[in-house]
Amino acid sequence: MQAAFDSLAPFVQEFIYRQSWKELRLLQVEAVQAVMNSAQDVLITTGTASGKTEAAFLPVISLISHAPIGSVKVLYVGPLKALINDQFRRLEPLCEQGGIPIHRWHGDVAANQKSDLIDNPGGVLQITPESIESLLINKTKSLHRLFSGLEFIVVDEVHTFLESDRGLQLQSQLERLSAYSAQRPRRIGLSATVGDVEVAKRWLNYNSSELVTLINPKVELPSASLSHLHFISSKPEIHPDLLDDLYLLTRNRRSLIFCNTRDQVEQVTAQLNHRCRRDYLDERYLPHHGSISKDIREDAESKMRDGSRPYSVVCTNTLELGIDIGQLELTVQIDSTHSVMSFVQRLGRTGRKFGESRIMQIYSSELTSEPNDSFFNRFPFSLLKATAIVNLFLQGWVEPPALSTYPYHILYHQILSLLIERNESTPKDLVNAFYCKGIFSNVSLDDFDLLLKHLVKIGHVEMLESGEMILGLEGEKVARSRDFYAVFQAPPEWDVVYVDKNIGRISPHPDLMSGVRLMLGGRLWEVTAIYPEQKQVIVKQAKNATATLFSGTGVPEMHPRIGQEVFKLLCDSNEPVYIGPEGITRLQQARSLFSEMDLNNHNYVDGMDEWILFPWTGTRIARTLQLYIQRVGFCAEFAPFLFPWVLIIQKPEAGMHWKDFIARLNSEALGIEDGFELVTEMRIELLQTHKYDQYLPELLIRKRAAYEWIDWENTKDCINKIV
Repeated sequence: MQAAFDSLAPFVQEFIYRQSWKELRLLQVEAVQAVMNSAQDVLITTGTASGKTEAAFLPVISLISHAPIGSVKVLYVGPLKALINDQFRRLEPLCEQGGIPIHRWHGDVAANQKSDLIDNPGGVLQITPESIESLLINKTKSLHRLFSGLEFIVVDEVHTFLESDRGLQLQSQLERLSAYSAQRPRRIGLSATVGDVEVAKRWLNYNSSELVTLINPKVELPSASLSHLHFISSKPEIHPDLLDDLYLLTRNRRSLIFCNTRDQVEQVTAQLNHRCRRDYLDERYLPHHGSISKDIREDAESKMRDGSRPYSVVCTNTLELGIDIGQLELTVQIDSTHSVMSFVQRLGRTGRKFGESRIMQIYSSELTSEPNDSFFNRFPFSLLKATAIVNLFLQGWVEPPALSTYPYHILYHQILSLLIERNESTPKDLVNAFYCKGIFSNVSLDDFDLLLKHLVKIGHVEMLESGEMILGLEGEKVARSRDFYAVFQAPPEWDVVYVDKNIGRISPHPDLMSGVRLMLGGRLWEVTAIYPEQKQVIVKQAKNATATLFSGTGVPEMHPRIGQEVFKLLCDSNEPVYIGPEGITRLQQARSLFSEMDLNNHNYVDGMDEWILFPWTGTRIARTLQLYIQRVGFCAEFAPFLFPWVLIIQKPEAGMHWKDFIARLNSEALGIEDGFELVTEMRIELLQTHKYDQYLPELLIRKRAAYEWIDWENTKDCINKIV
């Protein structure tokens, strides 16, 4: 440990002394040695609050300190502006001590600060993928001066990029930026939850993943203290007893309360603050989600960091990542997370202080079943899914990344961006820029050629007589729009204004009109005027409100392992010690019903006119199974609100036997080679699920859907296991 400390720059050593650190952590020692004593890329992946940021930047800052000016030396890429702002606060004192400039570049940074970087490049630049895109397009003439001496690229929360469109965009951007530097910058990835380290290593260094050093020392994580309470409600709203329990649990504690929707955040915040006022307390609950204005979000973060009062933040996944909001006493999860990885991230927001446990209170709920409801409505799937996710966490399992195989929409975006950056290019140069770099290696040369010819045909790219390509008039319209920098599809939203203050955004909706009352920013408002051309909604304070008009984001993908774990849970007899009495009672009732319907031996129930199938799998296989059954000629629909748990299949004729149905499925499956055949007859609009899909050839959209939207190979295995 002493050798690692001694290798750091003197001002870095002084910084460590001033922080009153007794010694470097093992993680930091290994990272210092890997960064300073080799030329390899580095992947640092350990639990939350383990000091990953310092592990990367202590040696990186030491290495660039001898010549920090003249070019950006370190590019830090974060997934969120809030995370960048947080890391800026953490790194600024260290950089200042060594005379190293540190800059931020995102949509909330003032223009004069950006100009200062352009005029005086140097030190550390913290940025989002969207702002990198803006740099490549709008500051092309400055790129060589900005990045000619770039030595390191640090990607924070790398797991968020592994399977997302932004991750592919970022990979492409980093290759493009490297063309302006004298040498390939070394890459350092940081993450607390990586489901497959080999995938993460390949993401950092696609062609030479063996040259990525893994830093993942065995460290003893804080113990996890879990409690799970279940509620049954007669109305489709949050149970008041749940809110009462949550209020008593958190009113004098500093906590994060996670919800799965923005609308739920607003409802919970309003209800908890109502209880504060009832008890003559100051309002202690602060909302935090993507539709709330930046000022309100930053105010919540600041109050939490202050630590002098028992505030709690009610949030979506906006605070799931490692933004510093001070020491928390517990986290709360209302209804199940969509993934084990998300659960691990949220639980890890606590237990950051030495000797403290990670603490989470889980709540799940269900609607009371009516006497005439189908039997499957008596299964408490919210309770079962939440319990299955905890079981998988206790087993040490998290989802492996599901990588994009045919990202034609990202390739389209990057082709347009590169044509702006270079002014012109040849088809051969475009192939070298993308296809040969490994990022789009699954895109065949034939597909590449088809895409380019299609873009010429629709006027997004123009082919000159010289053989060079330039941006076409139609492509110019797309690329010059304000939302071109982002590759994710954002729903249309209008600003909500109170007096002269922007309090957030909501989606335009037929119900949006003067007099409508809504919740936003944890408060109640009444709409007084709407200005569609300005995309503005004017409000005044109100006393009561309905739900806020937010756009939904669809059903998140669920891994098959979670469905399988629910099946195991129902087959089991053990009662998790962390689940409360009501939850245990419902679990016992679900197990009794499960056994009564013989679902432990058969995953279907034979009815008079239909079969009820329980696939016990993930969303992608369930979706594929439904499509296949429909293709074979049967009517198959998931029960309302029970995707992917309960699939209802209509019998084409009374008395048809299940074994004949399965034989039909297996027989038809022999004639299907891959998933492409399942999507050939589907309406193309149903498959256009990504931004820019409307500009792609139909063949490529169907090909992508066949391998990413559905899963034919694993669905065949699922059919074989249906008994």
